[in-house]
Order: sequence, then C-alpha cells, then structure tokens
Amino acid sequence: MGSPEKKLMQLCAAPMHGVGTVLAVDAERRCRVVTAQGELSVSPAASCLLAPEAGDVVWLCGDFAQGMYVTAVLERGSTGPAGRVVLPAGAVLESADGTMTLKADHLTLAGEQLAVQGRAAAIAIDKVTGIGREVTWSFGRVKVIADLLESFADRVSQFSRWSQRTVAGMDQVRATQVDYRAEQMMQLHADNLVANAANLVKLDGEQIHMG
Repeated sequence: MGSPEKKLMQLCAAPMHGVGTVLAVDAERRCRVVTAQGELSVSPAASCLLAPEAGDVVWLCGDFAQGMYVTAVLERGSTGPAGRVVLPAGAVLESADGTMTLKADHLTLAGEQLAVQGRAAAIAIDKVTGIGREVTWSFGRVKVIADLLESFADRVSQFSRWSQRTVAGMDQVRATQVDYRAEQMMQLHADNLVANAANLVKLDGEQIHMG
C-alpha cells in the first residue's frame, strides 16, 4: 500500500468529533446532519436516549471507518418537541437501592398491553375516572370502605354461595316487578308487617296459618 493510501486509511480511522445540525430523521432513526465538513448520515448512539429531531443541534463523534454517531442532543430545534426518550426493545429501568419515583404534573402510561406486578400496592388519589370496554377482577378478598357508593348499569348479575347484608337504616327497593324465590323456606319477620296491594292480594298454599 502506497503512502497516499496509507495516509487516507489513517485519516478515515482517526477519531472525530464536532457539532452539527439535524436536517431530517428517517424511519430507522438515521439522521442527516450538516457539519462544517459537509452533510453526514449518522445513527444515534446507544447512550443517546433523547431522540434527535429535525432542527436539533447535536454532538457527533466516531470515525469514517466505523461510522459517526450522535452522542448527545445539545439544543432542541425551535419547532421540535420538548423531548422524546427512546429505549431499545426489552429495556429495563432499574434503581440500585430499590426505590424509583416518576413525577410530573401530568403522567400518561400508554401501550397495547399494561402489566403491573408486585406484592403490595398503595394508591392515594383524590379522583379516579375509568373508561373501558371490559374489566375482569380476580381476588381472594375484597373490602370497600366509602361514604357513598353508586353504581349504574343496564343489567347486574351476581352469583354467590352465601350472601349476608346488614343495613343500619332504611333498605329500599323500587322496581317494576319484584320476584323473590326460595327453594326451601322464606321468612319475613318484623315488629310490624304491612302488605298493601291496589288490586289483588293472593295467598296460595297447602296450608295457611294466620295468627
């Protein structure tokens, strides 16, 4: 190899760094960056989590033999977004001491599937609004404590092996039709029992005891 070729190879392998401006970013995150040496096509470095956008001022380093990389976003473009952090597939955020805090005035979690796992969870929220098509819960025990509990549904179905309810005040049901059926025995007990009907009262049985 002659001297000119050798010098050219050394030049290509020499470390380079500098500042450039992103002109465009394609679908594969490769950036067209204009520098003092001309226009380059570079890729974001694995450590550059802040995704470069058109108009950003970035820091470049590398060499022409192995490739040039965007290692940091120095300044956001005037029309670009505030910031978008991009992690590789399967990325894990881990805190060494076991504590991590996500804090923002407005925090949004979005994705095709959302999974939360843990031995215990504590939530303290002033107001919760949920919208969805279907919810399935599976718990060994559920306890609800509230000052006011309201539910609205077109149809409610409940199945249980045992049901018990205690109401300190009035228990009131209003419906077009009410149907209570017991396979063995039904008992109504009160200090005063009043049954009123506008048209008909019917008692039917093999034996009827009154008094």
